[in-house]
Amino acid sequence: MRGTSNSLALISFASVAFAASASLTNSTSGAFVRCLESARLEPVVPGDASYTADTAPFNRRLPWKPAAIVYPKDAKGVSAAVQCGTVHNVKVNARGGGHSYAAYGLGGEDGHLIVSLDDLRHLSISGDVATIGAGNRLGDVALFLWDNGQRAMAHGTCPFVGIGGHATQGGFGLTSRSWGLLSDQVRSIEIVLASGALVTASPTQHPDLFWAAMGAGASFGIITSFTTVTQKAPTDIVAFSYMFADYGPREASAGMQAWQKFSGDTARPLDPHMGLQLHVNPGDGPNGVVFYVSGVYYNADMAKLNATMAPLLAELGTPTSTFFQSQDWITNVLYLAGVNTAAELNTTKGVDGTDFFYATSTIVSHQEPLGMAATDGLMDYFYGPGSDTNVSWFIITDLYGGGKSAVTSRAADFNSFDARDALYTIQYYGTIPSSVPTADGIAFIQGMKASVEEKQPRTAFKEYVNYIDSTYSAEVAHEKYYPTNTKRLTELKNRYDPGRIIHHPQDF
Repeated sequence: MRGTSNSLALISFASVAFAASASLTNSTSGAFVRCLESARLEPVVPGDASYTADTAPFNRRLPWKPAAIVYPKDAKGVSAAVQCGTVHNVKVNARGGGHSYAAYGLGGEDGHLIVSLDDLRHLSISGDVATIGAGNRLGDVALFLWDNGQRAMAHGTCPFVGIGGHATQGGFGLTSRSWGLLSDQVRSIEIVLASGALVTASPTQHPDLFWAAMGAGASFGIITSFTTVTQKAPTDIVAFSYMFADYGPREASAGMQAWQKFSGDTARPLDPHMGLQLHVNPGDGPNGVVFYVSGVYYNADMAKLNATMAPLLAELGTPTSTFFQSQDWITNVLYLAGVNTAAELNTTKGVDGTDFFYATSTIVSHQEPLGMAATDGLMDYFYGPGSDTNVSWFIITDLYGGGKSAVTSRAADFNSFDARDALYTIQYYGTIPSSVPTADGIAFIQGMKASVEEKQPRTAFKEYVNYIDSTYSAEVAHEKYYPTNTKRLTELKNRYDPGRIIHHPQDF
């Protein structure tokens, strides 16, 4: 253990073993810790001075208590940790950035062994192919690629999100309509299986494992490295926003209908170089809620943006305010991340934030767009209960499809990401203050989704696993995140991890 003698560590661990993990007993806990120590993994266990800080969750609502956390230096160390978990029947999880909304990087329940990938941060590039250690965060990756040939990939915007969870469960970014999801850009992985074996998986090596890991990776092993394709960073970029602070619920519903029609219009396909969003959140306006459309147009100038957006703006009316900025790639990365300098993308020198929140999602398909009753219900909720709550909430609607989108043009079974029919996603997110009972805050956010989906009961809505809903059972999660792939994923789980060592509460 870090900074403790073996004897003191064993005494400390033994005193809290039952509280930390139902899977450990007095007869095995010492052996489990000794296994980790013999591999020179310096486990941090309950009672150690650094345990509270080392196990602090991003989502403070879910403070799971691992049995131990280790920080391997390389793939060999990851393998040794997994083998200790297997031998002593302790469930194992990887932690990359730690941003799982359900805190699955801490196990999603008490008593797991957490393999932190903080020290697996190697980065290299050769031509258009990058090799990325699984401990890297998105900010580090974006900065490295820019500094080494002005390369780029499609990925999310938060600098502290880890590449591991992001890439293995889809990984959407505003360039995804041009380049695909982050999981689509991965060419191969190195992954430690539940047996401890380190294997390379790709479309030609262990292709079934690669298929499963690119969409449901948290269930199939611990990835230690990714090989990805990169793109030449665009040079002509326009970021934009149109605010409609004077909307009421009827105008907002009509606006969402117009946005939806514009996004999926087959007669006038939207350029895949445009990343497009719709937002609703509390704000300064006569109704206490604001509606706005924003996005980024890559390989474009203001004239092209104006021409492209004119049909939508003709439906939305006159904005109460607008924002436009011409940017290069790295300026755009900073803008989307909400930071000012490239140095702030270096997460090794920064401090990640935390929140006390609940989130969930809806995926709207090309085949079954939202009807007016559904958008009326949603906007009535936002402009009604949403205007009078202490929960700090927002929704972000991200366009996945439309036109020749690289997300939806791939085959449905390209990998195990199970929403190639998506037109857009809606993320519902709420920070729950101490003045609001947690159950009430969760119910408030769930009411948002219900206000949409209950108005369209014949639609089997999917959801986006990177906005994982922590309240779901495994059965419900599979129905929402992997409705057509659950059978195949379960079969592969039985093959690669029959003992369910690599495990979380929504596992297969």
